[in-house]
Amino acid sequence: MARILDANVVFSGQEPKFSIELSKTQLILALNWYSQNRTSKDAEKYVTDYFKRKLKKDIGAIAKDCTSTFSYICRIVYNGGTLGIKDQIWFDNEVKQVEDKLNVKKVKVVEEKPTNVISIQDRIREKSQECIGELEGQLDDYVASDYKIDASPYGIMHTMNIKSVHVNRIVETFRKRRIEFDAVLNTDDKELKEGYGNFSKPQLKKVVAWCDQVILDCQKVMGSAAENRKPRKRKVKSPEELVVKVKVLDKFDELKLVSVSTTEIVGAMQLWVYNVKTRKLGCYHAEDAGGLSVKGTSLINFNESKSVHKKLRKPEVSLPEVMKAGKVLLRNYMDGIRAVESALTGRLNADTILLRSLK
Repeated sequence: MARILDANVVFSGQEPKFSIELSKTQLILALNWYSQNRTSKDAEKYVTDYFKRKLKKDIGAIAKDCTSTFSYICRIVYNGGTLGIKDQIWFDNEVKQVEDKLNVKKVKVVEEKPTNVISIQDRIREKSQECIGELEGQLDDYVASDYKIDASPYGIMHTMNIKSVHVNRIVETFRKRRIEFDAVLNTDDKELKEGYGNFSKPQLKKVVAWCDQVILDCQKVMGSAAENRKPRKRKVKSPEELVVKVKVLDKFDELKLVSVSTTEIVGAMQLWVYNVKTRKLGCYHAEDAGGLSVKGTSLINFNESKSVHKKLRKPEVSLPEVMKAGKVLLRNYMDGIRAVESALTGRLNADTILLRSLK
């Protein structure tokens, strides 16, 4: 299968152009190039030009509401790229939504008087986008310095007076960026790895960690806003205080199992548990970068759809595998167990062994 560009060309500043049907990997590589080399203003111009030159329609300010992904795909299609069937269906639906908004806007222009007042939502969006641009600039500086400068996303947000109403858009942007780099870190796709060939594995991990820091700092901004609304500052509990009521089984001699400390639950991204009474192996996945936590005797902040457990036929075989496996093997370990899957509830008891805590 032909590649769009090799890694050297992708990062040389040249805009990719196509005359073929793009595979999923090729489309991701192209979108990554635009994300790293173009701004939100460029994205607005691309979607505006596509509708004006291809469809003979002027969408005006509607271009600001279009996602960067849709805008960049407009550019790719305009430059000769052909989408796969699924991507083309998605693209056609997005085009129709823009056209529907344009029709509604034309009706409103007839009914309403022109106004120069900027809405609150527009102000929030502009402020959020301005902060996103500053944060992306800090990431570029961080990468350019070989990850040696002290990058502080919270410092930028504090200086720009970012409030809780702005952080949702910021979190959404950098959550997508984190998923993008984490996918490269864990993929076996050679083409995708080549596209990010200027990043080593430790460097990819540092970028992922930086994106996590942005998300955590956004949560800090939201927490500060909540504290400012309250007359009394709420005390932050230590891990020891949070788990004081948690009851688990310290050890299970029959299978030579020993629980990790209950304090290891707080902040964990994964927690592997085993119920000696029901013989069920379970894995809790954290809902976000803040990790798992505890309220009373139960776990909180876990993803209810991903956190499941299954009954083991031969725990003496499976449990040692879980204890020794690395993160990559553990990612799909539960899928390999042939048993009925059921959702975990978050409740811990005296029959539960805490097998592993992964940060």
